[in-house]
Amino acid sequence: MNFSEVFKLSGLLCKFSPDGKYLASCVQYRLVVRDVNTLQIVQLYTCLDQIQHIEWSADSLFILCAMFKRGLVQVWSLEQPEWHCKIDEGSAGLVASCWSPDGRHILNTTEFHVSVSPEYPLLAM
Repeated sequence: MNFSEVFKLSGLLCKFSPDGKYLASCVQYRLVVRDVNTLQIVQLYTCLDQIQHIEWSADSLFILCAMFKRGLVQVWSLEQPEWHCKIDEGSAGLVASCWSPDGRHILNTTEFHVSVSPEYPLLAM
């Protein structure tokens, strides 16, 4: 049996992409995306604060990182690494964030569950 080297991980945040090609893991404010077969780093993204939640889009083209303490969500594109999106819920706070089934809209739940609002569609150009 072969074992890989040990990788650092924060908050047990590690998820396979839906297509099974990638493995995303978080180390504080960094998002590391690795190829599943080789475990080589494919992309490395830096968020504005410590990541508390990650989720892949259904087509594995985007990944969101939620920073609940700051009320922020950052979205990254695997196909176009220079493209990214930042959603700031501001004083409304943030307690949950997830993809809609189409993988192009994000649903954010604010503090006290006052609202769940779909954000603008994401279009990677």
